[in-house]
Formats: sequence, C-alpha cells, structure tokens
Amino acid sequence: MPALARILRHSALATILLAACIANEDDHFVRGHKLRVASMTADARIAVYRAALGAAFDLRDPALTLLLDRRKLPRIGGMAEEGRLSGPVANGLRDRGVVQGDCEPPITTSRKIPVCTARGPGYIVRFSDVLARGGDSVEVYLAVQKFDTPSNGGSESLRFERAYQLVRHGDRYEPTQEARVRETTPPPGAAQTPTGAPSKP
Repeated sequence: MPALARILRHSALATILLAACIANEDDHFVRGHKLRVASMTADARIAVYRAALGAAFDLRDPALTLLLDRRKLPRIGGMAEEGRLSGPVANGLRDRGVVQGDCEPPITTSRKIPVCTARGPGYIVRFSDVLARGGDSVEVYLAVQKFDTPSNGGSESLRFERAYQLVRHGDRYEPTQEARVRETTPPPGAAQTPTGAPSKP
C-alpha cells in the first residue's frame, strides 16, 4: 500500500475512533446530556446567566440580594467544584448589578443555612457552563441557596435547581423552557440527608 494511502487510511480511522470517543464521553453527564459547552464571548455568557436569573427572580426588586458562587456546577451531577467562571464573566455580572457580591459556602447537604457578608439576606446563585443546543439555542443550569448575614439569622433553609433553555435575540437571550431539577448525587463524604428541591421563591 502506498505510503500516502496508508497515512490517509490511518488518519481516517483515527478520526472515526476520536468521533466515537467524543460521542460517548459525555454519556454519564447529568447536566446537559450529550450537549457541548458553547463557544461564546464573555458578554454573551453574562447575557445567558442574566436571563436565567431573570426567569427565577424579579431582578427589578431593589430588596433582592444575589451573591455569586463562581464554582461551576459539575456536568456529572452533585455540587463539587468543576472549574470556575472566568474573571470577565464574574466581574461583568457584578458590574452590571446582576449580582451584588460573592459567596462560596461549604459544599454540604446540611440544611443549615450559610452565612455570607452582604447588605441583607438573599440567595447564592451558581451556574453550569453554557451548553450549545444548536442554532441560537443554549441550555444552562442554575442552583440557588438562601443565605443569612452575620446580623440577620434564622431564615428558613431553601435550595432549588432549575434548567433553562434559552434562545438568542440580538444581544439578548430569552428563556423558552424551564424545568425543575431533582437534587443530584451528593458530594463524596456528605453524610447528611439531602434536601428536596422546593418550588420557585
């Protein structure tokens, strides 16, 4: 077999094997099964995250306090850290007033409400990567946990997670579908009973 033909044949086989691996590598994903991370700018990611928050909360409420947990939600489920939101995305969410600060509470299934430094009690928000669904459609997962401040305690524990499908309209993204996500596998070593996923606050 000529050398060039052998090279092309081996290259084709390698491409087929690589495609097979890529097709199966995310079969175990819980968040965004069979989807790929979207290739998009920081501004577009900010727009997606803002739109998801706008579907979960009334962002026009001046009393609403949202704090960002920069740890990405893992694709395989659970709450263990899987990378972090980039600086431009995290800073953009703060600079645009979408979130009012940061807080990274311990990852636990305990019902004890975390304490964060903020202007008042509110919610910690945590996102998955933005996942491409094809065309101008994307999917993102949002986990929410209520928090208290050092001077305001006694709030009732609240956690929930939702998945959103969104479509791009110019520079904006609009949610088209929303689904409540059942609590996924707890992190290794978490001995306490996980809480359920309550309805939208």
